[in-house]
Amino acid sequence: MDLDRLPGDLAALDAEQPPRLTRGRLVGGLLSIVLVIGLLGWALPWATGANWGEIAGTLRALPLWAVPVMVLLGAGALLLETVTVRAALPEARWSAVLLAHPTAGAASLAVPGGTVIGLGLMGWILRRSGLVLPVILTGIVAASLVEMVLTSVLIPLLGLAAYALSPVLSTLTITLPGAWWAALLAVLGAVLALALTVVLLRRSVLAALLTHFSALVPEQLAGSILLQRDVLIQMLRRRWPALVAPTLGARVLQWLALVLAIEAVGAEVPWLLTVAIFALGRVLSLVPLTPGGAGVTETIGAAVLVALGVAAADAAAAMLLLLVTMLLVPLISGALTTAIALALLPDRRSRV
Repeated sequence: MDLDRLPGDLAALDAEQPPRLTRGRLVGGLLSIVLVIGLLGWALPWATGANWGEIAGTLRALPLWAVPVMVLLGAGALLLETVTVRAALPEARWSAVLLAHPTAGAASLAVPGGTVIGLGLMGWILRRSGLVLPVILTGIVAASLVEMVLTSVLIPLLGLAAYALSPVLSTLTITLPGAWWAALLAVLGAVLALALTVVLLRRSVLAALLTHFSALVPEQLAGSILLQRDVLIQMLRRRWPALVAPTLGARVLQWLALVLAIEAVGAEVPWLLTVAIFALGRVLSLVPLTPGGAGVTETIGAAVLVALGVAAADAAAAMLLLLVTMLLVPLISGALTTAIALALLPDRRSRV
């Protein structure tokens, strides 16, 4: 593919230097950190009714296994997600994928709009490892579609089903209707986005759009896009178990982290309701108020636990413990892989 004909953002993946954060992104990232700290420092105690002295006391009383298990579950989920990326990029080196995915994930969690930056870093690492650009783009799209279907559609729908069934199977119910209406709207938005993607992937529709915008998309590039679309559809049809199973397993490990975090503080919540709480958290993580929904997810999750009868300090501590799996492990892992990629990754790109 002629890189000179690609849009600037895509051609930059083949540059000598990786995508860089702009000053605006850096400022946004700092403001997000301040907002997350503010939410955890003020909103979490306010939502639960516990003060920080009580929360700290509960954290100090956690069993010795609590934090190590959260770290292991976070690392396991990250590794399974990486397996999905490798399934979408069967020609990629494992070493490159193990660097690329955590780096992309950390970027998406660290700064607002970090998903675009993360995908740029992933593409740059994979391109530098020797993969050609069309293969990289196709693999990223395939992995992203799997993530959309599972995390943005299937898991929220399971959570809504668990919420609807909870009055029948348990005497406890979640009484945050506003949050659940927000979750329902988020699910509907994800379903619409997925439906639009499916329509755009129809060859006739995509070909018509490329023809309509022929002044912006050169004929050679349009042909390459259609070819990679065919490769993507074939991959999704033939390799969907290898794409879906690891990501689904990652979400199961994260749900298990929630269950064990609740157990670690000595509370009891019916497993069906833990599914609903986990799904609500995944939906809230999509809200662009903070990267990854950090602060918002923990505050609302703790409020839900209190509504279910969990002691205030225990509810807050459980959600902070879950934060290790959901945020700290991906961020620290991504920081390490970013440093390794920038310092040690050899350039295996073909210059032919």
